[in-house]
Amino acid sequence: MKNKELIYWIDLTGPTSLDEIIRLTIIDPNNQVLFNRKFDTQQVDYWNSNINGIMPESLIKEPLFEESRKEIQKIFDKSETLITFYGSTSFLEKQGINLANKTIIDLADSFRVLGDSNDTIENLCIYYGYPLTDNVFERTGIACAKGINFCYHEMENNRKAQEN
Repeated sequence: MKNKELIYWIDLTGPTSLDEIIRLTIIDPNNQVLFNRKFDTQQVDYWNSNINGIMPESLIKEPLFEESRKEIQKIFDKSETLITFYGSTSFLEKQGINLANKTIIDLADSFRVLGDSNDTIENLCIYYGYPLTDNVFERTGIACAKGINFCYHEMENNRKAQEN
């Protein structure tokens, strides 16, 4: 079965030049979780956990991303459109995920108000009324993906209403 749209949330270590994926969550438009996993890193051993709520030491026993690459690719292969928030596909592609011929919808592009630190998933969810916790250490990849899904559909409803 082909899912026309998939929603994904990705957490990275930073800094940008060395970014590694430390969490990836993929859901369908009905909020069914298709993939949700944390990953250990190969190069980066420290990052600012206040950004993503993931402590470096909590990943020591997690698998490396490459161990799940085929499974992740199969999931993405079943889609036409990927919806995310600040989820640059370059990090997935850098890890060997082929996203050719996919339409990528990054809600950050649609929501960008000031182009600064106020353009966050927290503020997106506040704006559209999705109850995402503001405590990053309590937040899960599933909660973020569901927030993206909710906000995307609210944005689409608003867009359609403005067209009519």
